[in-house]
Amino acid sequence: MKYTIGIDIGGTNTDAVLIDEEKRIVALAKVGTTEDIALGFEQVVRKLLARKVGVEIESIIVGTTHATNAILQRKELYRVGVIRIAGQRPQSPPPCYGWPKELAEVILCGYATVDGGFECHGGAIRKLNENQLRDSAQELIRAGAESLAIIGVFSPMNAEHELAAVRIIREISQIPITLSHQIGGVGYIERENSSILNSALKKVMETGFAKLEQICQKLGLDCPLLITQNNGSRISLEEATAHPILTISAGPTNSFVGASKLSGLLDAIIVDIGGTSTDIGLIKGGSFRRSLNISSIGGVKLNFPMPDVVSLAIGGGSLIETSPIKVGPRSVGREVTTRAQCFGGRELTLTDLAVAAGHLQIPNAQEVRIESQSAMEILRQVIGTIEEHIGLLDSGNLPIILVGGGAAVFPRSLLSDRYLVPENAQVANALGAALSRIAGSVDTIVSLTDQEKALSQLRHEAIAVAIAKGALPESVVVSDVQIIPYHYVPNNIARVILTAHGIR
Repeated sequence: MKYTIGIDIGGTNTDAVLIDEEKRIVALAKVGTTEDIALGFEQVVRKLLARKVGVEIESIIVGTTHATNAILQRKELYRVGVIRIAGQRPQSPPPCYGWPKELAEVILCGYATVDGGFECHGGAIRKLNENQLRDSAQELIRAGAESLAIIGVFSPMNAEHELAAVRIIREISQIPITLSHQIGGVGYIERENSSILNSALKKVMETGFAKLEQICQKLGLDCPLLITQNNGSRISLEEATAHPILTISAGPTNSFVGASKLSGLLDAIIVDIGGTSTDIGLIKGGSFRRSLNISSIGGVKLNFPMPDVVSLAIGGGSLIETSPIKVGPRSVGREVTTRAQCFGGRELTLTDLAVAAGHLQIPNAQEVRIESQSAMEILRQVIGTIEEHIGLLDSGNLPIILVGGGAAVFPRSLLSDRYLVPENAQVANALGAALSRIAGSVDTIVSLTDQEKALSQLRHEAIAVAIAKGALPESVVVSDVQIIPYHYVPNNIARVILTAHGIR
């Protein structure tokens, strides 16, 4: 029998599950997330395999909240220089317009606009000005840019100028680069936002995940190492490093899938409380609900499909201020066992409140400097905040599934009968990663004059890609179709992105 390892690298803990071919958990493990995440990854895999010796591992699938946590906490992010390829020379709005001020200040290094770009019908606005581009890149790098985001007008319809920009910049620098046509749809502002975030998040992936394949070789695991992405499918480590923004909602997606499996419920609200953040979402028929049109993360509007999820900077390691009362967004994260008061540290955290309230029992817990009644009141307020956001997703009376290690901080007396904590709730994310799907995508430009025939052919192609990657033919279904029309162009020419997925 072959087994799959699912791993969730959270801001506080790294969890792992081993599942068999029947998708049953046969072993689980948990360790504290280490500053060098490769160390925690190695520790949890060793611990897991020690509990089930001599098994054949088919694949290792990793999910992570690191990208989301980096955005929410404004850390481990590259400084980004933005280059707009836009012959109209737009000056307003500037990049990062409408972003939370603190996040924009951390990420945006500067921006420049160069001649080029395309009209909606595909014709060039102006010829790409290579000298302007070269000079702008050099100036942004001198100003401190650690990564570049290049956004061309209507580049999803014609990527020629963005691709040329990479060749030109590579003559002077090996700086990480994001091209907007590879990230989002036609809408300029949301595509620019996505590209800037992607450039910033490359630091998280490049510094944190580069060693994972080496660890697998060290442990003698000759199997694919894959990363989960926003749509619940898996991609290679190389793809995730190039496009980390595709992973920003992978953590919530995994928790939704894992929570549904653990609870046996197909319709529910999922609340995943980690050490650093809380993710809230909705499952219907066993599948997570996707956001429609514009999605967002950390207050930034994006324009590609994501789970309909609300991410809050609330977790077991969230720092607490009592006068006035404030919970987060800062968190001690993985350092909770050294910095929280109940572990002998000096910081007051959400975990400390649970200890002070008499709800959470920690062996040899140190004194927490807050009264029980005050602790309960703050915990009640935190639950109120979470329930306010639940109301944004659901106006009905669906059951609420609590998962994640941080779920233990809330006393049952503060929770209504709607709440359910399933067995193994603390490893829902890792289970969801192990259950992730195999996807095949087709991204091409076609005539939609005979739309049904064209789409039917693309469906067959996407399904074939998924099967070639290892999905069982009978399990593959088309999960997403995006059509980007080329207006004012004859023969109904459009860009079509079609995705199919299945299971192994």
